[in-house]
Amino acid sequence: MKTFCLPKKSSRGFTLVEIMVGMVIALLGVIIIFQVFAVSEGYRRTTTSGGDAVQSGAIALFTLEREGRQAGYGINNTDFLGCLIQGLDNLTGTAFTLELIPVKITQGALGAPDTITVMYGNGYLLTNPANISQNMPNASSDFKVDNRYGFMEGDLVVAAEAGKDCSLSQVSNLPGNPGQTDNLIHNPGNYTDPDTGQQVAIRYNPSASPPGSGISYSTNAKLFNLGDLPSNNIYSVQNGQLMLQQLLFAAIPAAATPLYDGIVQLQAQYGRDTTGDGVVDVFDEFAPANAADWATVLAVRLAQVARSSLREKPDPATGVCNTTTVLPTWSGGPITLTDDTDGTSWKCYRYKTYETTVPLRNMIWRPS
Repeated sequence: MKTFCLPKKSSRGFTLVEIMVGMVIALLGVIIIFQVFAVSEGYRRTTTSGGDAVQSGAIALFTLEREGRQAGYGINNTDFLGCLIQGLDNLTGTAFTLELIPVKITQGALGAPDTITVMYGNGYLLTNPANISQNMPNASSDFKVDNRYGFMEGDLVVAAEAGKDCSLSQVSNLPGNPGQTDNLIHNPGNYTDPDTGQQVAIRYNPSASPPGSGISYSTNAKLFNLGDLPSNNIYSVQNGQLMLQQLLFAAIPAAATPLYDGIVQLQAQYGRDTTGDGVVDVFDEFAPANAADWATVLAVRLAQVARSSLREKPDPATGVCNTTTVLPTWSGGPITLTDDTDGTSWKCYRYKTYETTVPLRNMIWRPS
C-alpha cells in the first residue's frame, strides 16, 4: 500500500501595513464614537441642568406664593399697620425690632435682587385683636382685656397703641381665679404647654424687670394674638440661592440659610388699591410710610429667575458666550443679570423666568 503526502501550502500572517491600516480604521471608529458620545453627553447635561433649574424655580415660586397667601394672618387690622415692634430674645439676650406689616419689599439697588419680608401668626382662633380694658400702671403689669377667648399659654402677643411703639410679649399664665379671668400674664420663667402639659421656658419676656420693652398701654390699645409659633421670614437671593432668615423661633444665630439652588433674581412690586374700591389699580415700587398707605396694599407681584447650573462653552469662532443674549423681562420691566464673581459672563447660562401675582387675602378679608 502506497502512502501519498499532500504538498504543504505556504502559511502567511498579517503584514505590518495591514495591521497599521486596521489600527487606523479602529481609531477612526473610536474617534467617531467619542464625538457622538460627547455631543450626546452635552445635550444630556444641558437638559438635566435645565430641568433642575425649572424644578427649583417652580418650587421656590410656590414657597413664596404660599407665604404671601398667609401674610397678615392675625394682624389684619389697618389701624396699626407699620407699627415698630420692640422685642427681646432671652436665648440670645439681644433686643430686636419687627414691623407690624404683612409683606415688606426692600428694593435692591441698581437692579439687584429684592428682599421680601413676610409676617403672619398661627393662632387657632380670634384673628381680631382684643381691646385692653384697663390702663397699665407700668410696663410689667398684666394685660387686662375685654375678651380672652382664643389666647393660650405660650402665645406671642403684640400690644399696639397710637403714638407708641408696639411691643412683643409671651403669655405665661391665664389665671382662672374669680376677678382675674380677663388677665394675660406675661412674666419671665416658664409656661405650661397646652398640648403636652410640660413646662416650657418663656423666650420673649426678658428675665430683667420690666418685661416687654418698657412701654405701658392704656385702654386705647389693642392686643394682637400671633399664636404660639408665628413667622417673620425674610427671603433674599445670595450667591445663586434663595435664602430664608427667620426672626422668630429661629436657631442661634438667626442667620440666613439656603432653600433652593439656581435662583439668581427676585423682583417684587406692591399691588395697590388707590381708589378704595377693593380692586388693585396699580403695581409699583411705592414705599408705604404709614397705616393708611399699608391699607392700600392688597397684592404682591413677583418675578423670579432660575438659572441652569451648567456653564455652556463659548462660541469657538468668537470665544464669547452666546447661550443667552437677551436679558429676561417681566410685567414690571427688564430684569438685570450679573456676571459670576469669577468673571464668567451671564450669557454662558440658560434661564427660566417665573412670574405670579399673589393676593394678600388676609388684607382683602380684613374686618371693617
